[in-house]
Amino acid sequence: MKDHGKHDFELIFVSFDKNENEFKEYTSEMPWPCLPFGNDTKDILGRKYEAEGIPHLVVVDENGEVITKDGVDGVRSDESGERYPWKPKSLSELWPEKILTKSGLVDSSTLDDKYLMLYFSAHWCPPCRSFTPVLSKAYTKLKAERDDFELVFLSSDRDQASFDEYFEEMTFCALPYEEREAKNGISKQIGIQGIPSLLILGPVPANGGERPLINKSLRGVIESGDFSDFPFHRKPYGALDQAGGDINDAKCLVVFHENGDDDEQKELIDVMKAVSEKCSDKTGMKFLWALNPNGLAPQVRAAANLPKMSDKPTMIMLDLPDQGGYYVSKETDITIENVMKFVEDPGDRQQL
Repeated sequence: MKDHGKHDFELIFVSFDKNENEFKEYTSEMPWPCLPFGNDTKDILGRKYEAEGIPHLVVVDENGEVITKDGVDGVRSDESGERYPWKPKSLSELWPEKILTKSGLVDSSTLDDKYLMLYFSAHWCPPCRSFTPVLSKAYTKLKAERDDFELVFLSSDRDQASFDEYFEEMTFCALPYEEREAKNGISKQIGIQGIPSLLILGPVPANGGERPLINKSLRGVIESGDFSDFPFHRKPYGALDQAGGDINDAKCLVVFHENGDDDEQKELIDVMKAVSEKCSDKTGMKFLWALNPNGLAPQVRAAANLPKMSDKPTMIMLDLPDQGGYYVSKETDITIENVMKFVEDPGDRQQL
């Protein structure tokens, strides 16, 4: 690509080598610039550009805006760079003209003025099969209350017969199974990494353009049975069990108080909401409470070597994007002031 002079670009290697000898050996084969070994910038760039695995090639424009995070696939499928910078198609470009309802195919344009929920699932996936009946009930209940949304199933089934059998159990719409290219493109465009996955998009803007992503993690909301907050905008606070991918993608302050009585738990929730407002400048940070003795709470307690449940709350800060870092507070008096102190000075970093 450089030799042909078709594109004006530069490539920079960011090393995740374990030692400097490996770095020197590896970079000796490279014709492009490299960040110096051990440069702290690699961790910042890794988080910013979601380098959850390697190799990972990101293409950005002259303003640093991401064009694609899937440059590896771009290079593999287009070694000559004819389609560089491999800008992925938008959702509107990928979406097919028809969707499948229980009464047959209808034009996708009939959904333009509605919120759009997308459900990525498959019949062969046990967690999907457990969640689908819950989602079908929730859809029916929500449809009885409002008609400004639609829910569409995007199948990862292995054949038409499996799709047909699974779709028969659902109360909502689907992308036709034969739209494999559209389904795969949409999954990649949105960044679906596992199933079941449920998200919601806003209506198509009146002046055209792309649907805005409102919430990429709705499974916990549906399982809670409380749909009063439709269309479920993401909040900087909430229950740990409903946090979805937030605990993997953002720094999260979590307070455990499974044995607290109703008044204590309500007071804790009020404190966390108040702190989240005071910390609105801390972009992306989440404030979560764990009041359910089941669910995620015991798993997080075990992973962080926290004490067993007691009458006292436990407060920690999870920073999983920082390679599994976390911090534990000794404070058991959960007030706005004490939580704020922990936010500002969490103490010594520990490693999961």
